Amino acid sequence: MKRYITILILLVCLKSTCMGDCSGIVKTFYLSYMNNILQNNDANDILSKTYLTEELLGKVDRLRNATGIDPIIRAQDVNEDAVETVLVERMTDDWYLVKYFWKKGDPSTLIEIPLKVQGGEEACKITYITPIWKGSQYGDELLSCKNKMVDKIDQTSELLFLRSFYDIYLFEYCDMPKDLSSRLYALRVDNLSAHALEQFKKAERESLGDGLTGYDVLIDNFDFDCLWHESIKFMSLGGNNYQMTYKIGGKVYKIVVAVKKENNAYLIDGLYPS
Repeated sequence: MKRYITILILLVCLKSTCMGDCSGIVKTFYLSYMNNILQNNDANDILSKTYLTEELLGKVDRLRNATGIDPIIRAQDVNEDAVETVLVERMTDDWYLVKYFWKKGDPSTLIEIPLKVQGGEEACKITYITPIWKGSQYGDELLSCKNKMVDKIDQTSELLFLRSFYDIYLFEYCDMPKDLSSRLYALRVDNLSAHALEQFKKAERESLGDGLTGYDVLIDNFDFDCLWHESIKFMSLGGNNYQMTYKIGGKVYKIVVAVKKENNAYLIDGLYPS
């Protein structure tokens, strides 16, 4: 019966225009997604490709590995109460708020997930889901990382090299391009020594052994969010070694980065997260 209702909602929504209010499309997606978790979770791969942009699909995968939860529902699982209490509110032209209760009638179990939707000729597409560490924040300023990008890598000094490299490298995460992996790879090949590249590959293989893809030892994480950029600090440890740190809530990530000069250019020569 529940599957029939979900299919009926989908048919009604697809016959309607999505150029204006996408609330119906968003609710249809969440009802289908949650019902699939209860009955046939394998179907959610195809469902997500229908409703999420390609860029967001990559972001969702990275967030799953970074947090250990499903960023679409901000939980590891759902229950009947969650499905029955799903509501969607339009907050601005492009931003919507998905709400549900883990336990019906208990306000303390309310889960709120802001997300951004773009309308198009084919359908409404979800382009961004606010990560759990941003709480109920919404608005395009959450995506305004572009003003933090520098034009090119600065080879004036070790410290300026590191700062400019990380600015450009982390901008790619924030910008969420379709070809993120290849862009990051190209930056690493140009700015990491053979030793550092091997360290990167080794850390990646170890993470794969744990069933997690996309680990990046340059940030000791699977993703980097625009919100964290302002917390980045570099400290000289002496002997061509620097400590790069950034904060996520109360947790401080620390990576010791070694730098060397080769053929009149600085390179990252060692990566040691702690």
